[in-house]
Amino acid sequence: MPANPDSPEGDSTNGLEAARRADATRAQDEAASVADRTLADTDQTRADTDQSLADTDQARAEDDQARSDSDQLAADRDQAASDRERSQHSAEDLEYMTAYAASEADRTRSTAERHGATEDRAATMFERAANAAQRDKQASQRDLEAEVRDRTADLRDEAAGAHEQALGRGGEWAKSRARADAAADRARAVEDRRRAAEDRRQAAIDRERALAEIQRAHLDDLTGVFRRNLGMVVFQREVDRSRRGDGRLVLAYCDLDGLKLVNDEQGHTAGDALIKRFCTSIRSRLRSYDPVMRIGGDEFLCALPNTDLDQAHRVLDAIQHAFADGNPGASMSFGLADLRPDESLATLVDRADLALREAKAV
Repeated sequence: MPANPDSPEGDSTNGLEAARRADATRAQDEAASVADRTLADTDQTRADTDQSLADTDQARAEDDQARSDSDQLAADRDQAASDRERSQHSAEDLEYMTAYAASEADRTRSTAERHGATEDRAATMFERAANAAQRDKQASQRDLEAEVRDRTADLRDEAAGAHEQALGRGGEWAKSRARADAAADRARAVEDRRRAAEDRRQAAIDRERALAEIQRAHLDDLTGVFRRNLGMVVFQREVDRSRRGDGRLVLAYCDLDGLKLVNDEQGHTAGDALIKRFCTSIRSRLRSYDPVMRIGGDEFLCALPNTDLDQAHRVLDAIQHAFADGNPGASMSFGLADLRPDESLATLVDRADLALREAKAV
């Protein structure tokens, strides 16, 4: 039988129910407050990260300009050295040799500066890619925060309902405040999602710029693989990454056999087409993240991280057969070298080159 609300027992029951509702309301308010504090801290962290990424973008723009100026200065030096050498050529031998030595020194310095600029551009490329990854991560975190804010708004709505049940119309102010806070939370959730979309848009721009930087300055026009300058930077990163990991890395030095004969008999257009098919065969059997570099006209260097010699040999055998099957009469040779402790990249490349020459001599 239900308790009489006018009896002492009914008063006690109503009091307990009101107390339970008040406790539930306080718990919901506390949960919303905790969420607010956490999100406020996260907002500050996100703002700091946004500022850091903006500063990095500005620094990259300034670095790009500085490298462009450096390249121009190096080109001017080369031209001046060439002009000086030409102007001195008809003078006495001693004067000519002095001028020639000065010109050679200028050209050496200019070459070193251009190589330094190339390495800087490579670093910028990797930084752009890293920033894109960071922006994607931020976007995902913003989406999660938006979900938290939506949940916080739900808690506030529930708290408003609990206030209304516990206090009747006398709790109108608390209910209105909770509803207003819930609406603000939902508005912030909308803003979080908007900023997440902006982060993803900026990440896409960073990736496009990084790709454009590679394509403009660092990829071989004919084959699309790395040129030597950037290629050596990328391969050094693979060596460094391997040393931080399991230490396994194999370099494959590949050579297209008989290119000169094709050029002589069929023309350089046919030779270029064969080089492109050769590179396609190489790429078709490697993983998407295995870097390939064009060393010379018909020579390519491939890096196979997290791979031992036996595995690498099977991969290169597959490339060799694929190329021969698709290009009757054509062939390739290769040499392999696995990374040794404390070995430099230059030494590793030399050993792979030696292995190639030994393979061709058989």
